[in-house]
Amino acid sequence: MLLEWLLVALVSLGAVWGLTRTHVAERADLLIYDALLATQVRAPAPQIIIVAIDETSLGAIGRWPWPRGIHAGLLDRLAQSRPAAIGYDVLFVEPSADDPALAAAAHRAGDILLPIAFDVPGKNGAAFSAELPVPIVARVARPGHAALEPDSDGIVRRVSLLAGGGLQTWPHLSELLYRGARGKASPTFERTAADPLAADRFSLAAPVLLPLAGPAGSYRTIGFSSVLNGEVPPSLFTGKIVLVGSTAHGQGDQYATPVGTMSGVEILANATDDLLADRTIRPAGPRAELAYGLLPLSILLIALLLLSPRLNLLLGLVLIGATLGGSAVLLLWARIWFPPAAALAGLLFVYPLWAWRRLEAASAYMTRELRQLGLEPDPLPGRGGGSGKHHMLREVIDRQTILLHSAIERVRDLRRFFGDSIQGLPDATLILDRDGRTLLANRAAEALFAPRLDDVGLAGRPRLPELLDHIMPAHARAPVDGGADREIVAGDGRTFVVRVVPLVDATSEPVGSIARLTDISAIRLATRHREDALQLLTHDMRSPQASILALLERKDAVDTLRARIAGYAQRTLELADNFVQLARAEAARPNQDLLDLSALLIEAVDDQWVLASKSAIRVRTVGDDEEHLVLGDRSLLARSLVNLIGNAIKYSDRGTTIVCTVETVTRDGAPMVRCRIADEGRGIPADQLDRLFDPFTRVESRGRRDVGGAGLGLSFVRTVVAQHHGTIDCTSEEGRGSVFTLHLPLAEDSDA
Repeated sequence: MLLEWLLVALVSLGAVWGLTRTHVAERADLLIYDALLATQVRAPAPQIIIVAIDETSLGAIGRWPWPRGIHAGLLDRLAQSRPAAIGYDVLFVEPSADDPALAAAAHRAGDILLPIAFDVPGKNGAAFSAELPVPIVARVARPGHAALEPDSDGIVRRVSLLAGGGLQTWPHLSELLYRGARGKASPTFERTAADPLAADRFSLAAPVLLPLAGPAGSYRTIGFSSVLNGEVPPSLFTGKIVLVGSTAHGQGDQYATPVGTMSGVEILANATDDLLADRTIRPAGPRAELAYGLLPLSILLIALLLLSPRLNLLLGLVLIGATLGGSAVLLLWARIWFPPAAALAGLLFVYPLWAWRRLEAASAYMTRELRQLGLEPDPLPGRGGGSGKHHMLREVIDRQTILLHSAIERVRDLRRFFGDSIQGLPDATLILDRDGRTLLANRAAEALFAPRLDDVGLAGRPRLPELLDHIMPAHARAPVDGGADREIVAGDGRTFVVRVVPLVDATSEPVGSIARLTDISAIRLATRHREDALQLLTHDMRSPQASILALLERKDAVDTLRARIAGYAQRTLELADNFVQLARAEAARPNQDLLDLSALLIEAVDDQWVLASKSAIRVRTVGDDEEHLVLGDRSLLARSLVNLIGNAIKYSDRGTTIVCTVETVTRDGAPMVRCRIADEGRGIPADQLDRLFDPFTRVESRGRRDVGGAGLGLSFVRTVVAQHHGTIDCTSEEGRGSVFTLHLPLAEDSDA
């Protein structure tokens, strides 16, 4: 989607840039401009009067062109009125016999402004040539340009206050009229005519837009013949700006404007009026116009990444209104014209373009993922993934519909298969969410936790600890850690192993967990039966020895011999068992299976649980929640751990604690698994530590009762550890307990 956004941004920004630079949208801008100015109504300035060369004057005086003596007569009539300035919008570029009379009349009239004509290209290879009034007249009059440049639609809306090239520049007649009336340059000219004109071409500079006062005839107009014949009182022109020019339609000085056809002299009147009132409109520069076009589009492009489609649509409408409103406010109040068409086109273009590309990208992504899902093997029995090639000839939407339908079917089947599998498990199984609340329970779990689940239902979503508290006695309640097996005893005497494993999604993000409660009551019962059987066998094996002892007790003469025979017989029973185990360990070659020492430790603790319970000794394991893999023989290593824990129990007092720790460490630069069994028992005298692991060595605690034993258990442990390329040692302090430390090489995971 980011790539699609970058593509849309580049295309839309480039389009707005092109519309701004190439003026393709200029006609739309001009329509908006005309509509906005049409809302403004103003009265024409009364100090501007037009002396029109109209049809009536042509009929009274004769066909055009008139002799220049007639123009001299008009100037003499106007000179009597002492006007502020006279703009004579008639070209006097060809010599005439009446030129001296015209020059004399212009001198008597005062400030006379005459237009000049331009030839582009000019004479003799020049970029342009200016056709000034005849020299005799030009010496007493000021020349100015009256060129008009229509917009792309052929309508005149603006004038350029400066024309020419290089050092040959002439202000517009309206600017010269302003200077004649006010005695200085207009503020508009000073703001817009700062840049010099190029010397190698003719150009019109400092353009200003004209808000026209109205259609043709809006300014006060008096016929040329009426003024010439003295039909108008001279006081009418006193202090006024008088413009003389043609308004007759047959003269060719007619131009299209936003308010209709208008003569050049009337456009000159509007320009002069706007300069006097400082009402002209300045078009925005190219950079400002480009920025105005790109700003709303940039805002919308950023919003497309951050907001929802509905908010983007609302924002787009707001930006369209703000763009139009901004142009209107700047035009009508600040007198600056920012064309909005490029910005509006960008806004109207980018939203459907982005919607199309977004839908196209989403459609392509959905199709690709659905097709890939169809190619994957189906985990359900009796079904297989299909390539979907037979759908390729269908229409795009049809193919997507088929693929989506197939994916929905697979999801439904997987959900049904998952639910049936959970329900078919013999163990009580719960599906938990991230907070540990129950999402799903199979029939075994519902039967186990009834009526807790029946009361609140799955809608109440009880947590696993709450459910365990429901079936466990209050004194046995303890937290259940994820990933750790924990054995609990229910109130009805059944024993369960609780296992909680994490549940992750396709991206390996945790989404919940699965809790399983396995009923091991039968196993525990079998263990007790085995202990009873061993007890029976031990009793049967000892019965012959006991009979011998009974017979020996009747012969008083051999009391000493009898006592020794009794001790040897008792010791032989234990020695036989331990010796057999040691002999098997020494003779057998251990298997090389991948084992989890943590699990073996837990099993060893479980094996000695009965013995520890009889002595009220607590055996605690640390570090068994992680795998600690070793290579070895399961039965031999398990027996070794049993011997170590059994010795710790034998040599510990009632009510003490034995801590069994398993962890991964580095020893001599090699990774090792370390198992430490620490008791709080009687301790071992320092003089016995060196021969502690020797065969037939028994620990004698000073001042303590003899716990028996044949002295082969630790020898067996050392033999097994050595066969597994490990070490075992012991540290002890009398009265404070002993610590047996077992090191075995760490094995790599078989998958690795």
